[in-house]
Amino acid sequence: MRHGFFAHTKDGTITIRVVCAILFLLFSFCWLYWFQADVLAVAQHGLSGGKTHYSRLFGALIITGVLMLLQLIVYAIVRLARRTHALTYLPSFLLLAFLSSISHPFRWGAWLWAGPLVLVLWVGVVILSRKMLPFNHDEKLNTGLLSRRSWVNVVQMAVMMLMVAAVANTNAVDHFKAHAEVALMEGDADEALRVGSRSLESDASLTMLRMAALSQRGQLGERLFEYPVTGSSRDMLPLPGSRSQLLLMPDTLLWNLFGVHPDSIVARAEAQGHAAGIFGGHLSVSQYLDSLAADTLATPAYRDYQLAGLLIDRQLDAFAACLPRYYAIDAASLPRHYREALVLYQQRCDTSYIYKDSTMLLRWHDYLRYHSAYSRKSERIIRSEEDFRDTYWYYYYQ
Repeated sequence: MRHGFFAHTKDGTITIRVVCAILFLLFSFCWLYWFQADVLAVAQHGLSGGKTHYSRLFGALIITGVLMLLQLIVYAIVRLARRTHALTYLPSFLLLAFLSSISHPFRWGAWLWAGPLVLVLWVGVVILSRKMLPFNHDEKLNTGLLSRRSWVNVVQMAVMMLMVAAVANTNAVDHFKAHAEVALMEGDADEALRVGSRSLESDASLTMLRMAALSQRGQLGERLFEYPVTGSSRDMLPLPGSRSQLLLMPDTLLWNLFGVHPDSIVARAEAQGHAAGIFGGHLSVSQYLDSLAADTLATPAYRDYQLAGLLIDRQLDAFAACLPRYYAIDAASLPRHYREALVLYQQRCDTSYIYKDSTMLLRWHDYLRYHSAYSRKSERIIRSEEDFRDTYWYYYYQ
C-alpha cells in the first residue's frame, strides 16, 4: 500500500486528481449557487407542485457533493489516470448539465437520445484509454502541476464545463424573471429592478414583475419606461387572457398591492347575481382595475396601474382624460412619464390642451430633432436610443 501510494505520487496521479477535483468543486458550486439557483428554484417549485423549496446554499452544496461522490465511484471502477483522469468526471458533468437544463413543465427533449449516446461514446473512450495506460509513461519531468499531463486534464475539464454551459438553460429573460421573483419574495424590490436593467431583452412576465417592484417603491409613473416594456395592458397582471404568469412567487404578493383579491370581486359579483354577465366567466385586468376604482378598500396602486396601462396601449386621449382624477396637473408633482405623455399629447394630439412644463418641452424638442434628421424609423430608433431610451416618447414611437 505504501509502495502504491508513492508510485501514484511519483507519476503525478495525485497532483492531477487534486487539480481536477478542485476545478470541478469550484465550477459546480459557483455554477449552482450564482448562476442556476433561481432557475432551479422555479423548476423545483413547479415540478413539486409548490410542496418543496430550493435552497441556494444547501442545494449547491448537496448537488456538488453528490456529483463528487459519483466521480469517486466512477474512478474506483475505471481507474483512469495520467492524461485521461479528467474523463472520470464526465458522468458528473453530464448529470450537472441535465439538472441545469430542467424547466417546468418538464420535457426530456433531446436528452432521451443525447444522454445515452454521450455515455456510450464515453465508455468507448474509457476502454481505449485503459488499453493505452501501459504505453503512457511520460518522462519524469512530466509529473508536476505545470506538466503536460496536468494541462491535458485541465483542457478536458474546461471542455466539459463548456458542455454544461452549452446545454443549460442560459436564456437571459428566464434568469431575469426567476431572479426577480425570488427578490420580490424576499421583499427586495430594488434587486428585482436591478436584474437585467441594462438588457434590451424582456417579455410580458418580466414587465409585470418590474411593474410590481416599481409599484412597491411608488415609482411606477416615474421609471416604468426605463425598462423595455413588452405586451399590453392586459398583461400587467396574471389574470385570464394575460400572457404574463408567475412561476414561483405566490400571486397574493401582487394582490396585496391593491388590497383586494380578484376572487373576492368575483365572489361579490356572484352573490349579487352579476358574475356571468359582467365578467363572462373570468376577470380581466381592465375589469379588475375598474372594480378597484369603486372599492374603498383598494390601495392607491391601482391608479398608477390604470394610467400605466393606458400609456402602454398608447391611448393618449384616455390617459389625458383620466389623469386629472388622480393627480393635480402640476409639472412639479407629476411623475416623469406622465409629464412626458402630457407633452406628447399636447404637441401631437390636442394643441389646445393647457399644460406648461418648459423643461420637459425643451427635451421634447431635442427628441424631435432625431425625427427630422433621420427619415427611416429603424435608424431613428437606434440613433435616439442612447439619449431617450428611458423616456415614454421612445417607447411610443417604437
